[in-house]
Amino acid sequence: MSTNYATQAAVRMTPSDHERLAAISAAAATLGGSILAREVDRARVVDEDDPDQKFVQLHSRIEYVDLTSGRTRVVEVVPPDEADIDQHRVSVLSPVGAALIGLKTGDSYAWTGEDGRPHVLVVVALESRHGAA
Repeated sequence: MSTNYATQAAVRMTPSDHERLAAISAAAATLGGSILAREVDRARVVDEDDPDQKFVQLHSRIEYVDLTSGRTRVVEVVPPDEADIDQHRVSVLSPVGAALIGLKTGDSYAWTGEDGRPHVLVVVALESRHGAA
């Protein structure tokens, strides 16, 4: 499993997401779980009532562009048990979900997949669980 990370955008999490995501990542021995564990470890925990909650959290809807493919997608990052690709709900344990968590609009995240292919995502827009950001 490759964990070559090229981009180090700041990662933010609320205390409740931080606790929940730490538990989720500890139970997963996958590339997505490894990315998520790393992001949880380096996250800056911000207060739940912080008015600047304009970053990707669980249940945020995100528009992102994959710079390696040129494709733009809109997804919601959710816990693994709520994932449904037909509803554009990606698990936070997927490499894409783990890469997006904690980022702000304009931030990017890069990694090398298990197949050796590079991936680079850029957050274009997001709507947090607290409203548009």
